[in-house]
This record gives sequence, structure tokens and C-alpha cells, in this order.
Amino acid sequence: MVINSKKTTISLSFFILAIFIIFILANITFKKTNSENTLLSENKSVQELKSKQTQKICAEGFILVPGDALYGTSDFCFMKYEAKCANTSLPSVGLEPSHGNACSGEKAGHYFNTYNNSGKNCSCTGNKEIVSTKSGFPIAYIPQFDNTLNNAKNYCINMGWHLITNNEWMTIARNVEKIPDNWCDKNGTNCGFPPGSIGKILANGHNDSKSEKSSNGTGTDSALVAGNDIEPCFETTTDGSNTCGGKSSQKRTFTLSNGETIWDFAGNVWEWTDNTVMRKDEPKSATKGVIDVGWLKSDFASGSPLSVITGNGEGSSMGYDAFRPSNPKWNTNNGVGRIYHYSTPATDTDTTLYAFIRGGNWKHGDDDGAFTIHLSPPPDRTLINDVGFRCVY
Repeated sequence: MVINSKKTTISLSFFILAIFIIFILANITFKKTNSENTLLSENKSVQELKSKQTQKICAEGFILVPGDALYGTSDFCFMKYEAKCANTSLPSVGLEPSHGNACSGEKAGHYFNTYNNSGKNCSCTGNKEIVSTKSGFPIAYIPQFDNTLNNAKNYCINMGWHLITNNEWMTIARNVEKIPDNWCDKNGTNCGFPPGSIGKILANGHNDSKSEKSSNGTGTDSALVAGNDIEPCFETTTDGSNTCGGKSSQKRTFTLSNGETIWDFAGNVWEWTDNTVMRKDEPKSATKGVIDVGWLKSDFASGSPLSVITGNGEGSSMGYDAFRPSNPKWNTNNGVGRIYHYSTPATDTDTTLYAFIRGGNWKHGDDDGAFTIHLSPPPDRTLINDVGFRCVY
């Protein structure tokens, strides 16, 4: 067989040229792709940097709460701890008045571990200021608002903040209900389950009157000071362990979706929010199908022996999303709390204003929870030993 060397040479030249062109094109494509990836990476880095630069920075003692479009809230800073009183010369240390002190929240010798803001020379003004610290007794004996300067709303405003609104409270409550770490056994152990899991509750804080003896406390029937975040059941035990799983332990902290930790959002002391409702607009309830009459506590949904609300109230302050968890079937069995309200089968025309207090206190047991709401105190009610507040900005 005769081989045409000329044709072979031409074919080989075309083949080499084709390989060279393919190499050039591949190199161009690689460089273009690499350049695009670099640009995307640079854009992402710039966006992340801008996000960090625009992210709200919260002051000491405050935590960042992600906003919620449902409640018209953008990210805000919230007191990590219940409001305490401190000397302006030492704002990092909350005051813990001793027995017999005018500022001690006690009555008839009973010591509540709260700060009596209505005591003589005890108002948290002048050389004292409100703070958010682990130490110190929660401020109590203070109205939501009245005709003086010594009320929760004014105290927050004087610091450049504001008293938490109900929409901000619900932003937090609806956030923490979604986090598995907040769903645990009643003693605060075995957390990390899907919301609403059978046998688990949304942790509902210190609510059984039992506790370790604090430096000034009686060890029973009182509010508690806070601990470190790694001690979520701090002082709730009665065996000296101070750990979840210890005798009588209860979990006092919630974790937000951004990893921040809140203390005593449920239990310990009630907390004013900047909202009121007329009695006629409060939800009605029924027990075994019969509409209740008078002031009482009710569940959000059936499944417990108590009365159950039959609606979500009227007016701009009320509505399903104003006080209930996202799941309409959740009730106190899930640890979400209860509602204290006025109910009547008749048409109620009473326009008396009542303020919102939320979360529960140290002695209301299963009534306490992130969604617990009490609609009976007048805004100017001062002499309440277990109602405090928090500020937001």
C-alpha cells in the first residue's frame, strides 16, 4: 500500500492546529470562569462586610433580637436580664437590698428578692439607674405608667430606650418557640426536640417557688438572681447542684435563632409591656361549654381541665397573633402558658383600661410561659411585689 506523505503531513498540521485552538479556548474559558468566581466571591465578601457594618450593635447587658415582619419589627436590642437598679458609680452591679432595708421587696417579714422601687429614697433615679445585669434583684413595686416620673415607661425613656411593646414581646416569643434547644423535659434536661414534641415543654422558667438559698434570700417563694449562660437552671434546684436535672430544677433561659440567650423571659417576675386593653375587648372563655363569668385564668386551647378561651378578643390590642403561639393546638401542656382575663356571657361595655403583664412569676407553676399574659392590672398599679419590666431600643 502506498501512503500519500503530503496528505498525511497536512492532516497532522490541521490536527495540531485544532489541538492548539482547543487549548486556547479552554484557557480563555477557565480564566473567564475563574474571574467570574473571584468576582462573585469578592461581591459576597463585600455584602457580608456591609451586613456586619449595618448590623445593630447592642450595649452591654442587651442582646440583638431578629425582627419579624408579622409584627412590623426590625432587629432591636433587648435587655438580656430583667431590669435591675444600680448605683451610677457602679452600673455593672445590681442592688440586692438586705432584710429590713426600705428598698427590700418584702412584706410582713417575707422576703421576695425583688427591689422595692416605691420604698423611701429607693426610686431608681438620681444617683441610681436602671441596668441589665446578672446580679441584683428585679425592680418591682413600679407601675407601667402613672402621673409621676417613677414608672417603667419613663425609666426606659430616660435612658434613651423604651418599654418593650407587645409586638416586640411576641417577636421574641415566636422566635424562641421555633428553636429545638428550648423544648425540654420539665426539669430542663434532654432539650433539642422539634417544637411541640410529646413529653417536652417550651421551657417556662422559675415558677415553683423552690430555689437554692441566695446570699440574702429565704430559699423559697422568691425571685432569683441570674447566673452564667452555661447554668440555665441556676438557683432553681434545692440540692445544691445548680444544674438542670438536680432536685426541683427548672430551665430559666431561652436561645434565640441568632444564638443569643435570654434570662427569665418566662417565670421569675411578671413584666410590663407598653400596651393596654379595655375590659370589654378581653377574650371570653368557657368551661365545659358554658361561658365563664368574672376574672379567671384560661388555656389557649382545649386539652386541660381549665376553661378555654372561645375567641381572641376585640380591638386593636387583641387578636390571635397578639398573645398566642403559632400552633393553635398548643396549651399549658406544651409549656406555653395561660391567659388571665375577664369573661362574661353578657355584652360587656366596661371601658376600664388594663395593662399587659407577661411571662408569669416565681410561683404560678404551669401558668407561666413565654406566651403567658395577664390582663387585669391597671397601668398605674404600683404596689405589686412581682411585676418588673425590660427596656428595648
